[in-house]
Amino acid sequence: MSPSDLSGVKFRRLPDVKVCTEPCTIDDIVMVSPNSLLLCNWTKLSIQHVDSRTGSTLSEVSTWPYNPCGICMVGRELAAVTHGGGNKLQLVHVRGGRLTLGTVLRVKVTCLGVAGSGDNVVVSYNSPPWLEVMNTDGRVLHQYQDPGAAPTFERPDFLTTSSDGFIYVADFNLRTITKLDSSLKVLKTLSDPQLKGPYDISSVGDGQLLVCSYFSNSIVYVDFNSGKVTTVLGEEDGIVKPRSLAYCPQQRKLFVCTWNKTDSIQVYQWE
Repeated sequence: MSPSDLSGVKFRRLPDVKVCTEPCTIDDIVMVSPNSLLLCNWTKLSIQHVDSRTGSTLSEVSTWPYNPCGICMVGRELAAVTHGGGNKLQLVHVRGGRLTLGTVLRVKVTCLGVAGSGDNVVVSYNSPPWLEVMNTDGRVLHQYQDPGAAPTFERPDFLTTSSDGFIYVADFNLRTITKLDSSLKVLKTLSDPQLKGPYDISSVGDGQLLVCSYFSNSIVYVDFNSGKVTTVLGEEDGIVKPRSLAYCPQQRKLFVCTWNKTDSIQVYQWE
């Protein structure tokens, strides 16, 4: 079954994966491989590389004095991390299971959302809301800022890229998902009543997304090709204020961090 069939399948909940020994806030997660994840541990001010099957920590680096907010992979061995303070984007090398801090890229103000786009990085800002594409040397290649009175973005906290190169941005305030090309040209904006405070967003196929709907306690499937929006997991499945998620296509598993889980990641199998 292909990712495009996600709206028509049921998810089965698997045992949670405990990733911390004490209560903490996991602000964002990303797949490194089918068996490992990177976590932004806001509470510990660190990036954790964990085994997605057991939750055991493989490696960890400190982001002190800043809390890590967003994380993405840029290629197979490099991650980019945004912080809840400080005008910088931290690169982290992921080699042989070990994390090491890399270059710090300076940005104008605190950036929040981050996504890899080929060899480049896409970042989003809130004050004012705008987007940038930069290379890993910190050179800005493209920018987008709302030109008029009807804003496309107010709070673009989370974004992702698909395998065909398009960028998707979730706006928490406007409750929309916007599709842009790799040069940040806006192509389409989608809104739906099921998108209530969209937070983290993950691509599961060309034009197909899974989105954390924070205020409706749900995970929503969005198909940009058809415009179809479907709730696939809800409060009855253990989803309470979902904040971040990552999808593993090889194992057809969905990993979700919610506010009601303080030391674990919830895991779902679609079938």
